Parts: sequence; structure tokens; C-alpha cells
Amino acid sequence: MLSLLLVALIGVVLGQVLAARLRHFALAQAEQSARVATNVSVAPLFTPADLQRNFVPLDDARTAEIDRLLGPAISANGIVRMKVWNREHWVVYSDNARLRGKWFPSSALLTDTLRGSTTREITDLSRPEEQEERNFGRLMAVYVPLHAAPGADRFTDDPTQPVLGAFEVYIPYAPIAASIRSDERRLYAALAAGLLVLYLGQFRLVAGASRRLRRQSAENAHQATHDRLTGLPNRVLFHERLEAAIADATRRGRSVAVVVLDLDRFKEINDALGHRSGDEVLVQIGRRLQARLRAGDTVARLGGDEFAMIVPAIEDADAALVFAADIDALLQKPIAVGAFDLDVRASFGVALHPEHGADADELLQRADVAMYTAKHAHSGCELYHRDNDHYRPERLELAAEVRRGIDAGEFVPFYQPKVDLRTGAVVGAEALVRWRHPERGTLAPGAFIDVIENTELIGPLTIAMLDAVLADQAVFAEAGVDLPLAVNVSARTVNRRDLAATIAERLLVHGVAASRLEIELTESAVLDNPVRAKEVLGEVAALGVKIAIDDFGTGYASLAYLTDLPVGCLKIDQRFVKHVVDEHRDGAIVTFSVELGRSLGLTVVAEGVEDVATLQRLAALGCDVAQGYHLARPMPAGDLLAWVAAFDPVAAGVGTTVEQRGAR
Repeated sequence: MLSLLLVALIGVVLGQVLAARLRHFALAQAEQSARVATNVSVAPLFTPADLQRNFVPLDDARTAEIDRLLGPAISANGIVRMKVWNREHWVVYSDNARLRGKWFPSSALLTDTLRGSTTREITDLSRPEEQEERNFGRLMAVYVPLHAAPGADRFTDDPTQPVLGAFEVYIPYAPIAASIRSDERRLYAALAAGLLVLYLGQFRLVAGASRRLRRQSAENAHQATHDRLTGLPNRVLFHERLEAAIADATRRGRSVAVVVLDLDRFKEINDALGHRSGDEVLVQIGRRLQARLRAGDTVARLGGDEFAMIVPAIEDADAALVFAADIDALLQKPIAVGAFDLDVRASFGVALHPEHGADADELLQRADVAMYTAKHAHSGCELYHRDNDHYRPERLELAAEVRRGIDAGEFVPFYQPKVDLRTGAVVGAEALVRWRHPERGTLAPGAFIDVIENTELIGPLTIAMLDAVLADQAVFAEAGVDLPLAVNVSARTVNRRDLAATIAERLLVHGVAASRLEIELTESAVLDNPVRAKEVLGEVAALGVKIAIDDFGTGYASLAYLTDLPVGCLKIDQRFVKHVVDEHRDGAIVTFSVELGRSLGLTVVAEGVEDVATLQRLAALGCDVAQGYHLARPMPAGDLLAWVAAFDPVAAGVGTTVEQRGAR
């Protein structure tokens, strides 16, 4: 419509300009005709003397001769009236005998003509000399100057010569106006046709471009709010819909659930089959999730292999967990990719409004926290719980203080002794980190370690603990207590290529033999990158440092690493040790671990021993070493020497166990 309006406006303006040119051209033609008539038919019949200043009327014979000669010319040129003026405004001659020899006041056109200009006008016949022409209707008056050289006997068309008078003709304007109107009609018709063709061509181009722009705009808008691979809403649109769902639930007094899922071991699919196969898995999962949703639900791909769902009007947390379980069951069906049927699993996190979050950002972040809790615990699905949120502001604030605490020497080792179940001797101690916070007091690892273990701060903290333990080792040796001490090492530290070099340097600085140091690492630390772990731990073992696997039995993985890595000790996780007496399954796991360690020539240590019955059961199973609250709680370095000196194995129940074994 805008382009049509512009074309119409152009047509009107152009039409008016061209019509004005047409009118000007038509009048110019009439003027030219008058000029030609003057030069051809009038000027030869008069002499400059006829237009003398002291006017003398022409005699009758001369006038009759001029009438006879001009009559045909007047008729041939369509002239209805003519006059010949001299410079004093006398009508020297006119085809109307009543005007001959009369004087009239000068008009503006006559004055301009006597100055040398050809003039014209569409006259209204109001001047005195035009009274005789009023019966002819509307006329066009043309004034042509008559030039003559001084002393010449005839007129000339040389405009540089003096003007002696003027020739005036009246032409009917109606034919001229009709011709102008006809030309204008043809002009407007041609102009309209041309502009119409132009507009139609322009319309086609503009309409096509407009359609493409609208389509591109729609595609851009869709791409801005949807995932290109799966076609699902992306994080932006998901956030908008979640805000809308929360606002609606707030008005209605209902709950909204956010379910976040992340595929387990998805990287293995990409590495083994290529990213195209991984993309196909994501597309098929997106389709399955869409097919499962109810009206009003939303599923989105947040990025990578992470999806999220909005479940409005959910009854409670149990209903949300049931919903997540249904989705989990849906994903457990094999996914066909090429020649493979892939078994895909996911970890789910659930958070509810208003219990777990007041707005979209908070709710999504807490569903994400629950998902990562499920992934780390291998539990499949978790509901958000504050205790599992390592990213609460107060915990992040605590993490910010770690660097200062390391530099200030606030992190110190507390030692938990290890006792040989065969001899009752103290055979070592495990160093457990404590933070002597200047404001919060002594903090156990549970208050801070999970906040920083996946950050770059875990490295400096490990080195600080290693330094402190080796310094204590030297002090213990000087006091006559030569105990191997164990230091826990995180997964990030195990993957450092310079770990062996760092340990060697610190051993040299403190003057401690490598055989008196043991590093403990979890199964997960080994399994995160087994190739790197084998390389790094081989270098550490080459120094003479002992290596122990901590929390054995919780890794849910192949035991092949026990033969690949230079491991010398297995530490059975306390969750199995605590129930070794009264739980058949836990007892079976402990029994298996002890027998596995014995068959591989490894020392087996039981953690979390809290009573005599557990201690005796472990000894009966053939476990080598025990540690736990029944024997001693973790203590500062200064208390360890006194405890070792005062330790009574018989009172602790170790001596009784030894005697019983000897009797058998």
C-alpha cells in the first residue's frame, strides 16, 4: 500500500509537470503560428511608413487591397481578429473596420511587445479595444513585434532592429483547449499505464522480497528461541515460559516443577561413533520427550546433552518425581543409530516452585544442582535439597576465603591412627584436613572441601597439606615415633603431570623418606582418566611412595585398574564396615574385598570402625588394618604422640582378638 501511494504521488506530480509542459507547448505552437502568419502574410502588406509616429490613416484603396489580400490568410490560420499597432497605440489596421484609426490605452502585453518581446495571453476580453471580440468567446491574444531597420522600406524578422509597432491576432482558445485536454488524456493514460506496469513489476519484486524478509524474520525469531538441532525451545524461550508458568502458579496458588536431565556418558557416544551419531541421539531424545509431554508442558534443550521440562500445576514433590521416573523409563528404550541400538541413560534433577525457588533463575539453578547430585551419586534422580547445594551464596563466600586461609596457614592436618589387627601395633595414620577458621572455629572437610575440590584451589590446598604432613613426619621421627602418614589426593591432583615431581621436591625439602608417605585416592579419581592416572601414579610409585585406594567398593566400575596401577592398599569404605556384623550384604562386600586384597597381595584397611564387635568381625575375616572412632578420633599432630604412647590394644579389643586368633 505504501509503494502504491508513492507511485500514485509520483504519477500526480509527473502528470502535472508534463501537462503544464503540454499546455505550454500548445500555446507556444499557437504563438509560433501567429509569428509565421505575421512574417508571411502581414508584414509584406505594410511598410514602416504605415506605422509612422504621426499617425495618418490608410486610404480606402490601400485598405481595400489589404482586406482582399489578408482575408484568405486570416481564414487559413483560424484568426478571428487581427490588429496592426504603431508605437503610439493607434490601430493602423484591423479586419474590423470599426477599429481602424482608433487609439487605445496600452496594455501590459502591448507594452512588452513594443519592447521587442512576443507575448500572449488567454484574454477575458475586458480591455476597451476588445469589445468587438466578445462575441467570439474565449480567445488567445498573441502580440508579435514588427521590426524595421532605420530608413528601410519593409519589415524584417531581425530582432535586433528597432520595433515600430506590433501585430495582434486573436485565435479561438476552445480548439487549443480541446487539443490540450486530448493530449493530457493521452498523457495521463500513457503515464497511468506505464506507472501501473512499473508498479506491478515493483509490487512483484517488493512482495517477493517482503515475503522473503517476513520468512527470514520468522526464521530468525524461531532460531533465536529454538534449538537448531532438535527444534525444541532453547534456554531463552524456556526461561520466558518458566517465568510465565511461575506467575500463573502464583496467582492460582499452585506448584510448578522443573525437571532437568543430563545424559550419562554421552561423550562416549560422540567419541566412539562421531558427533553426527551423537546429534541423532539428541534429536530422537527430543522427539521422545515431546511425545510424552502433556498440554501446557514445555521441553527445551538447554545446551549440549542437557534438557529441561516445565511441569505446571504439579501436585507435590512425589508427583514430580513420578513424572521424572516416567521420563526415565521412556529414555531407557534403545535408540537406533545406524547399525547400533544404543542404551542411553540420564540423570534427573527436580525442583519445585515455591519450595525450592522464587523465580525462574533460582528454580532452574536448583534443578541443575539436583541433577548433578544425582549424577555424582549415580542415583538416577534427585529432588533438590539445600544440603546438596554447593553453590549457595554462603558457601561461595566461604570458598572465596580458602585462598586467604591457605596463605595464612589455617589449614592443618588432624591424624586418625591405623592399628594392625594381627599385632595391635599402631602402623600409621591418615591425615585429615581441618580448617581453623578465625571466625567459625575448626571446620571439618564436609564444610568446605566439596566447594573447592573441582576448582583450581584444590591444588594449592593439597600442596599445603603435603607440606604440613611431611613437616609433622620429621617432628614425629625426631620424637622416636616413625609412622607412615597418608595424605588424600583429589582427582584433579592425580591428573597433574607434575605430581611426582612435586612430591619428590617436598620430600627432599623436609628430609622424609618416600617409604614413609602414602597417598590415598578414590576409585573415581582413577576412573576419570585411567590412562593419565596410570602414568602419573607409576611415576609416584617409582619414588617409593605407597598408593592406597580409598572408599573401595563405591566406584561401580571394573576392578581391572587394581592390576594396572601400582596400588599397595585397599581401604574398604565405612558404609560397608559399619554394618559388617548385622547386614549380610555389607558383610559379603567386606569379605569379598578382604579376600580380593589378600589374593592380590594388598594391605586391606577398614575405615569407620566404631565398636568392638565390628573390630573383632574384621579381624576374623582377615582384615589387616583398622581405623575409626572406636580406636581414636582425628586429633592434632601434638596429641598424636601422646596417644601412641598411651594406646592399649587390649583395652581397645585388639589384644583380645589376637589372643583368640592364637588359641584357634
